[in-house]
Amino acid sequence: MDAPPTSIPASPGALRRALIDAVLTAAALALAAFLVARLSDVFMMAFGAVLVAVVLHAFAGPLSRRTRLGRKTALTVVVVLVLAALGGSVWVFGRAAQDQLANLTDLLPRVWRTLNERFGDSQPGSGVLHQFASQWAGGGWIMGFGQRMAGQVTAAVAATVIVAFAGLYLAYNPGSYLSGALLLLPPRARPRAKAVADRVYESLRQWLLAQFASMLLVGLTTGLGLFLVGVPSAFALGLIAGLGQFVPVVGPLAATVPGLLAAAGLGVDTFIWAAVVYLAGSQFEANLVTPFMLRQMAQLPMALTLFAVLAMGVLFGALGVLFATPLAVVAYVAVQMLYVEPMNGGAPEAPEA
Repeated sequence: MDAPPTSIPASPGALRRALIDAVLTAAALALAAFLVARLSDVFMMAFGAVLVAVVLHAFAGPLSRRTRLGRKTALTVVVVLVLAALGGSVWVFGRAAQDQLANLTDLLPRVWRTLNERFGDSQPGSGVLHQFASQWAGGGWIMGFGQRMAGQVTAAVAATVIVAFAGLYLAYNPGSYLSGALLLLPPRARPRAKAVADRVYESLRQWLLAQFASMLLVGLTTGLGLFLVGVPSAFALGLIAGLGQFVPVVGPLAATVPGLLAAAGLGVDTFIWAAVVYLAGSQFEANLVTPFMLRQMAQLPMALTLFAVLAMGVLFGALGVLFATPLAVVAYVAVQMLYVEPMNGGAPEAPEA
């Protein structure tokens, strides 16, 4: 009968190498976590540049197919049209928006004082105002609205310029950047990674087009509704409402606060009508715009979207909240293709949103 094989003890050199490998791996993971924490804004700006490139290709692709222009020529036409549209919007609406934002900045502190004078003497009113003031640092966010906006404009403009130029570089040479990223992977993993990147691009393209359409419709309907009920600075408030649609759940709720405060200073009737406008706009967006616009995109469950906003806000701050949904789209597609589909032997059915 053969004797069972005996295990050969590892040599001191092998143990030392294994220990060194473990220490180096742990150090690399710790360094990666440290860099992610310290350079979170850079990572978010890089992702913003990717979104800019996706948007440009989303419009350049159909133009190239319908006009038979080359890809880069169509991309140049789209860039020129975007710059012309932005310049024309600033020329036509910039002065009006600036005046209305300035009026809104002056109006909110006056509304706050009016609310205190009108309801501060009653017990229920003083309780509500005190709760609101404690929640928002004594109303300092209202009083410092203009100062904070002016202080953040320079940084926002600089970051936007960097993201825009980086997005242009990515848009004109997407293949070289993608090929360089794929070279970091083992050869056998590159085809699957390329397929994941293609599907992520398509999902982001559909989401961005739908999101821009939703922002435009909600901004126009909200601004028009507030104008009809007599709320001042209706154009600026509609602009805020449209921009708020980019951040799910949190953005639309936050965008209602300036409009309701502005309406509250004009009386109970105006406040109620403004609340009706915001409620009707939210129902219009939730029940008509979103289902129609997002029908073809990767369907993210609403709970997943909400937790994505919370998680990205904790990890990456304000930029994480801003890009929470597109980051969730990327993560959702990656998990589907790299984990769910291989386990189930094919494409799974999309969950209900």
